Amino acid sequence: MTTITHVVVGPPQHGVVRFGRELHDAMLGVGAPSALWHAERPDALLRRPLESGIHLQFTDRLFGPTPEQAVETVSAIVSDARDAGLRVTATLHDLPQRFDYRNYQRRSAAYAEVCSRLHAVVVSSEHERDLLGASAPSRIAVVPLPIRHARPAVRPTQQALSIGIFGFVYPDKGHREVLRTVARLDEDIEVVAIGEVSTGHADLAAELDHRARSAGVTFRVTGHVPDSDVPDALRAITIPVAPHRHISASGSLNSWLAAGRRPLAPVNRYTEEIVRRNPDALELYPDSEVGLRTAIKRAVDEPGLTWLPDSAVCTPSVDDAAGQYTRLLSDWHR
Repeated sequence: MTTITHVVVGPPQHGVVRFGRELHDAMLGVGAPSALWHAERPDALLRRPLESGIHLQFTDRLFGPTPEQAVETVSAIVSDARDAGLRVTATLHDLPQRFDYRNYQRRSAAYAEVCSRLHAVVVSSEHERDLLGASAPSRIAVVPLPIRHARPAVRPTQQALSIGIFGFVYPDKGHREVLRTVARLDEDIEVVAIGEVSTGHADLAAELDHRARSAGVTFRVTGHVPDSDVPDALRAITIPVAPHRHISASGSLNSWLAAGRRPLAPVNRYTEEIVRRNPDALELYPDSEVGLRTAIKRAVDEPGLTWLPDSAVCTPSVDDAAGQYTRLLSDWHR
């Protein structure tokens, strides 16, 4: 197989950057020749000599300050690659969705343009492929995000009740809905946002804190949690919740599974897709306030519902996903 250079752009802690770096490591782990090219800024990707086929980890927000500029960056990379007789493929992340009405048209047009310039693309769910619609290229594959095997661990003795939402704090992830629901329960439950506030959204953290105080709900944001501490942080929570209503693929949801937890999650196309692949991995609830409230009450009464059996092995594994990528990229870049 020809060596593939995985190109990731953005700060090291960004989920897309982490995914690209981990994919590179995983492919090396299954014996695939792989190189890594990480740049913190998109302009550093330009005018660099290319020696092998390129696989991008693309989300428009990392490749330029506007969707249009992100297209220009990808176009320049593709042009340089073609001049060198090489191909460019990509994994697409954060696909545009119609709920984001302020940005949907521009982002959708940008993703369509990027797809038209690439040799082939990977998405992380069937739902994401459907989101592309008519923009989907003829060469497209679905490789679900890998799930690390949950190691058996001693379940902590729960003291005070808590609800945890893991990952970057950003709009529409479900924090508001959880706070509103907890405020209407006859239980003293702390709501914990496990992770740091996404860049540019400090106002959201202040808003959530205000909402919680007004409703008499205890709420806190932990800030950044080191990777080595994440499993213990997720196991310490009484009730894990992945309440994002417009999710299309989720590394944070997979982190709950990797920690041996069985999170509450709303019924949607993506969560149903996970359950088809991993039956009983999630505790699904109807996507409504009543549905969330009922699920939380049930989890309070039956805490065992929020834990995976020690024997559970969710798929795809890291090696399985790396193997799928190896076969695809070997074919596309031959």
